[in-house]
Formats: sequence, structure tokens, C-alpha cells
Amino acid sequence: MRKYLSLVWRPLAYSRKGDNGKILIAAGSRKYHGAAVFSILGARRFSDLVYFMPGEMNNKLIFAISGIPECIMVERDPKADALLAGPGLDDADIDIRSLLRSYRKKVIDGDAFRMLQPKDAVGAVLTPHEGEFEYFFGVEGTEENVKEMAAKYKCTILRKGKVDIISDGQRVVKNRTGNAGMTKGGTGDVLAGLLTALLAKNSNLAAAYHAARVNGYAGDMLYRNFGFSYSASDLAEMLPFAFKKAVIRPLLTRP
Repeated sequence: MRKYLSLVWRPLAYSRKGDNGKILIAAGSRKYHGAAVFSILGARRFSDLVYFMPGEMNNKLIFAISGIPECIMVERDPKADALLAGPGLDDADIDIRSLLRSYRKKVIDGDAFRMLQPKDAVGAVLTPHEGEFEYFFGVEGTEENVKEMAAKYKCTILRKGKVDIISDGQRVVKNRTGNAGMTKGGTGDVLAGLLTALLAKNSNLAAAYHAARVNGYAGDMLYRNFGFSYSASDLAEMLPFAFKKAVIRPLLTRP
């Protein structure tokens, strides 16, 4: 299992733009424009191209996104390797099911759980917290239920919590990084963006595991410097340092 999860995509020397991942983020609304921003911030350092499709065209949302130069706003589906659907969509009029059908690799997060049914999750990576898991599947998010629902609906589930439970229906792995400072709004959106960027070039289970681990590790690094006094923006900025320490360095030092 450890050997399998250590297989993380690393850019090759002869790579060109787009070879190391292109993703589409469908997120945000008039009320929750921050969710889209945090998702993009979580992804931008780990994907060659980040496309953004707003849940609704709103000046407040567009202004917030305009401050992120790496983001490419689109109105139609681009040719991307992975899709993130859900953060901050609220009641936006967007055809999530149609988007999901267009992508083999996809992440379902946040408000998408209210717009979809479990049968729509086939092939996707889901990132529910305990409340969302129980709402979506109708059972508690125990280790047994996470594995059972992942197997039943042929998806991968990252059930967020004090201990993250991750399963593809056959295997179960857990992540124990992170701390109570990560209860602040937006940290889950950062995780969703990071996960989607990793998913573009990695397997579902490996992407989910490493995203959870790196996101939590970044929170632990912030805690050592600031205690619980950090924000989702701080978390996004810490991700590349956490990724280097938690993923790249162990790969380089492994005999």
C-alpha cells in the first residue's frame, strides 16, 4: 500500500505547457465567491493550467477571481484532465450532471452534494465531511460505511474529519495530519483544489490520500508558527512547502 501511494506524478524534463495537468474548476456564486478563490489557490501551484467556470456571472465573483492571474475563465468546457464541481455553488443554475459526464476524472465537493444523487458519483472522488456524507448516502461516515459506499457506487471517498478516511471500495487508508485550526471556512475548498490538481496526473486513491496529507501537513506547519491563528489563505500559501516536505523529500531519500 505504501509503495502504491508513493507513486506521485513528477514533471519530466522535456515537459511542455499542459503536460503536467489541466483542470477545470466549476465553483462560486454571488454569496460564496470565496469558495472559488480558495479552490483556485489550492490548485494553481500543482497544475499547469487552471480553468474556471463560475456558477453564476456575478461582478463580485468575477472581481475576486480577477486577482488570480493564473486562472483562465471559460464559459464552455475546455479540454482538461480533471474537473472540480461544487465549492460555493449555492443555488447557482449550472448543469453539474452534464459536466460530470464530460470528464473521466472528477471531484465532487461542497454544494454539489445537494445537487446530485449517489448514482452520479461513479468514477468520481468525493470529499464530504461527516454531515455531507450522512446527507448524501444516508448513513454515518464510519470506516466501514465509507468503504461500503465507495464499493457500491464505484467511486473514491475522502471523508474529512479529525482522522480522514479514504477508500476506493477495496482499500482503506487514513490521514492523521491537520489540527483544529483547519475548522476555518475555506480550508476544505483549498483541499478540493489541491486534490483536483493532483488527480489530473495521478490515480484517484493516490490523489485523495496525498491531497489530504499535504493539506493537513500545511496546517501543522502553520500551527507550529502561529498556533491556531491562521486562515485558509495562509493554508493555500503553505501547500508547496508542505508538498516538498511530505511528498517530494521522502521520495528523494527513499533507498
